[in-house]
Order: sequence, then C-alpha cells, then structure tokens
Amino acid sequence: MALQPINLTPPASTDTPAVLALAFRPFFLLAAIWALLSVALWLGQLNGWWSAQQLLPATLWHAHEMLFGFGTLVAAGFLLTAAQNWTNVPALRGTKLALLSLCWLAARFVPLLTSELTGITLLAVLQSLWWLGVIAAFSRQLWLAKSRRNYPFIAILAVMMLLNLSFLLLAHAGMPDYAAHLSHSMILMFCLLMGIVGARVIPFFTARATATVQISTPGLDKAILFVSLPATALFVSSGFYPPLFSPGYLMLLSAVLHLLRLGLWFTPKLLKHPLLWSLHLSYLAMALGLLLMALSLLTELLYFKDMLHLVAISAMAAMMLSMMARVSLGHTGRPLLVGNLLTLSFAALLLSGVARTLAVLLAKPLLLWQLSGALWLVAFLIFIRVYLPILTSPRLDGRPG
Repeated sequence: MALQPINLTPPASTDTPAVLALAFRPFFLLAAIWALLSVALWLGQLNGWWSAQQLLPATLWHAHEMLFGFGTLVAAGFLLTAAQNWTNVPALRGTKLALLSLCWLAARFVPLLTSELTGITLLAVLQSLWWLGVIAAFSRQLWLAKSRRNYPFIAILAVMMLLNLSFLLLAHAGMPDYAAHLSHSMILMFCLLMGIVGARVIPFFTARATATVQISTPGLDKAILFVSLPATALFVSSGFYPPLFSPGYLMLLSAVLHLLRLGLWFTPKLLKHPLLWSLHLSYLAMALGLLLMALSLLTELLYFKDMLHLVAISAMAAMMLSMMARVSLGHTGRPLLVGNLLTLSFAALLLSGVARTLAVLLAKPLLLWQLSGALWLVAFLIFIRVYLPILTSPRLDGRPG
C-alpha cells in the first residue's frame, strides 16, 4: 500500500476569517483590485483627466505598480500556497498574513500621497518588509521539508527584491532610464518564473483535464533554463555595461525553445477548456513576445518597449489571471470550471496585450492604448465580480484553506 502524506495543516480556526486562511486569498483579491484601480488611474493620467504630484514619474510609477505591485503579489500568493502542497508544511495564515497584506497595501498609497524625499525611504522600507516576509515564510516551508528542488524559487524572489529596491534607488537618484531598464529586466525575471512553473503545471493540467498522457520534456526544460538564465543576466548587465554580444541572440533561442515545448504540450482537446487554452495562449504570447523583443534588440524594425508589452500583458498578466482563477477554485473545494464571464475575461486580457503591442505598428497609439486599457479593466472587473465571494468564503468541502 502506498504511504499517504501526513496532513500537517492545522484545523481551521473559527477566529480566522476565510480570506486569511491561505495567502492566495488576500493576495489574489488585492492584486485584482489594484490591477483595476492602478490602470484606471494610469488611463486617467494619459487622458489628462487628472494629475498628481507623485513620488515617482508617471511612467515609472506605472511600471513599478504593474510589476513590483500587482505581479509580485500574484506570484507570492501562488508560491506560498503551492509550497504547502509541495512540502505539506502549513503556510502563512491569520494575523501574520493580514500584517503582510497591510504592508503591501500601505506601499501602494505612499507614491500617491507624498512627493517628499522621505517618501521614497518609506516606500523602500515597506516594500522590503513585504519582500522579506514573503521570502522568510516561503523559505521556512521549503527548509522544514528539505524541499531542495524548490530552492531556486528563493533565489528568484531574492533577485526580484534586489531589482525592486534598485529600481527605487535609481528613480530617487534621478536616473529614470536605468530604473526603466530594471523594470524591463523584471519582465524577463517573470519569463524565467513562468517558464519553470509552466513546465510543471501546464502539461499536468492539460493531461488531467483532457484525459491524455502527460508530456514530459526534461531535455527541453534544462535547455530552456540553461539559455534563459544567461539571457536574463546579460540583459540586466547590458543596461549598465556594454555586453560582449547582444542578449537578443539568447532571447531568440529561448523563444524558439519555448515554442517547441509548447507545441509538444498541445492537444486539440484543450480548446474546450478555458482554464487550459488561456494558459497555453499566454505561454504562446510569452514565446512570441520574447521573439519580438529579441528582434527589436537585433534590428531597428521594432521598438523594444512596445514589444515587451506583449509579454507583460498577454503573457504575464494573462497567465496570472488564469492561474488565479484555477487556484482559487481548486483551493476552495470548487469544481475546476469557469463560465462565459471568465472566458470573456481571459480573452479580453489576451487581446489587451495584442492591442498595446500593435499601437505603434498601426500608427494609432492613443486609440489602441485606450482599447488595451479598457480590455484590461474589463478582465479584472469580471474577475473581482466572480471571485470576491469565492475568496472571502470558507471552502465548500469544510477543509481548512
């Protein structure tokens, strides 16, 4: 008889609100609300409807909140929740989780409420406390279970924290171009994370939902990691020192390898499942985005900043939305099924990135920026409408989580 894992999860406390039972609940909910509000504020600034004396220049604030605010919160919520499954060690919950969430929330309002120099210090402190809390909680789970396979995630989170603090330092020092380069580098870090997590969950989810054989690609997995790591490191350093060669070559190779792996994962049966095709299409957007970013570095045909939005929106944000939808259902004891509203949400976010990428190519930048923003708002408004009661209610099966 196969040994069953010991359940180390403590029983649900009646004193702990359901929304604080596991990290995915407050983190996903806050991330979705902030995705809606911050982009609405950004569109308001683009249209001249309002202006504010912000701590950061508007474009840097937008990049910071999308990447170091929204994106990292979703990633942390996923990793802290997944680590409980990987290790069987109870995850952060209750009061500690509430304090960590409040720390993240406070950091969101600092840039909007002050333009004083001391504000950048407060923002850096709040961001640091949040990062350290997440990394400590996540590392504890892995350490207690001796889950060495997952130790690389700790390094990825630590590098992301370093990029975040360096971004703020450079912005404060009046070096916006260097700060912007680090925000672009952060997108490549998310690609690295999506490549690792995607290799674990996409073929597994696909096989399980379509009743097909799970496709294993260990050789490709190692090759992608072997190429993606130096590509990311070379790109980061290229903003400060002349590189030996363009990181575009490695990014191009990485894109081809991602496309090859995605092709091996594909089965026509997945097209019937929104929770699957949304993941596959967002992964495709990542590969195509890397390809376009590489071409923009190697030629003068494309503008890099526009190409990276395909990755930032149609890949990164769209994959996060799909994972948020799936994890929230699975970890609240609900069937892994979504209705027409969520299907519309997935499609809207995927198209949002396409519209933003085509803005300059079609010589209609303002119109397509507006369309992209509107599609983004629709996607997250739907998610909040559907998932607010799910994320704030106890599990249907009575289990903790």
